[in-house]
Amino acid sequence: MFKILTASLLGLLLIGCGNSDGTGSPKPKKPKTETEIQGAKFSSMSSCLKSIQSKTQLPLKPMTDKPDHVSGFLGDTDRQFNCEVKQTGTEGTFVEGWFTVEVEVY
Repeated sequence: MFKILTASLLGLLLIGCGNSDGTGSPKPKKPKTETEIQGAKFSSMSSCLKSIQSKTQLPLKPMTDKPDHVSGFLGDTDRQFNCEVKQTGTEGTFVEGWFTVEVEVY
């Protein structure tokens, strides 16, 4: 009898308290997100950095800061950015820039 009562109470605790915050209301579910990359080509390093900061509205926190390559994080997030000088025979010299965005998945 004691084993049945214990098992019942344990089951009730696990089922009844699993999705609440103590106030009795259920916790809102976090939406699922995926990371996507948005990028473009720029004529200079400064225009690449200014564009990324303008589009994200977050401060740039560089981890690599070289004349031909600047990369790091956007604000206090895990999102990343990159601006890098590229040279090709057909397109010449340009700066390739990109940053990550979180988009909700339905």
